Amino acid sequence: MSLFQRTTIALARSPMMGRAMRAMAARSSLASRFVGGADVDAAVGTALRLREAHGIRASLFYLGEYVADPAAIEHNVTQSIAACDALGRAGLDVHVSVDPTAIGYMDSDARGEANARRIGAAVSRAAGGGQDWVVLDMEDSGIRDRTCGLHRGLLEAGLPAGLTLQARRRRTPEDLHWAIRQRTSLRLVKGAFPERELDHDGRARIDQAYLDAASIMLSPEARKAGFLPVFGTHDDRLAGAIMTMARERGWAPDGFEFEMLYGVRPDWQLALRGLGYNVRVYLPFGGDWWPYAIRRVGENPRNAWLLARSLGSDGSYFS
Repeated sequence: MSLFQRTTIALARSPMMGRAMRAMAARSSLASRFVGGADVDAAVGTALRLREAHGIRASLFYLGEYVADPAAIEHNVTQSIAACDALGRAGLDVHVSVDPTAIGYMDSDARGEANARRIGAAVSRAAGGGQDWVVLDMEDSGIRDRTCGLHRGLLEAGLPAGLTLQARRRRTPEDLHWAIRQRTSLRLVKGAFPERELDHDGRARIDQAYLDAASIMLSPEARKAGFLPVFGTHDDRLAGAIMTMARERGWAPDGFEFEMLYGVRPDWQLALRGLGYNVRVYLPFGGDWWPYAIRRVGENPRNAWLLARSLGSDGSYFS
């Protein structure tokens, strides 16, 4: 891990910096531009407006990462469950994303798995027949195998579980060949916090690995199994290549999804919707937005450029 990344993690965990940034956000549009609301009701309201105005779907994520305190863990879990209930009442996809380290894995695997099952059961209860999933975010390599194991366990329990995989990891194709045979949702991202011994090296090689993984996800075998490919990327070059690949293989534009961060490149999100593609935004909510924002920069310094570009553009979802 680079010095830059270690520094951003330290900033993310700094209570003093967090208080200062939240105070600044209260006087600016910074937090509201990239966070969907301070609570469940506000976040669901944002998701509903996105769906009604543009047909953009949302995956709600309650802000809270790397939590070991039992009370904080329980709070994170109950917020995710409340989001499921509220999404169901609103007639939206009951789609939530969770970090395993936010729901108990910093305490014990047993607690984390039990809480993931609670959230998965909440998705099932509230589901209305749309794309209803609890999607596991992929964090650092120390929890990767446990996250993949949790995904398999949730599927075996009959719960609607999805997973995030990172294209930069050399072992991702192995995991994908198993996943595409399941009725599941899988979000492919380029990946964060590079580790030389585990990863492809260099942007060109990682981009090619992303397209190689996309090829597996758009295979006839995947479509036959009812697998849902989700491509998490803000890179229009990759998106264009995926659109071409899908078209050549007979996938309809609504047979897969593009997913991006809420507030980042909304103009591109709207353009994709105009072309008939499914677009979902990863929509964080809650008050603790500073660790989330700085971690996104720490994971990939290029995210700082994406955030700055979005702040400086005229692009927005609502006039």
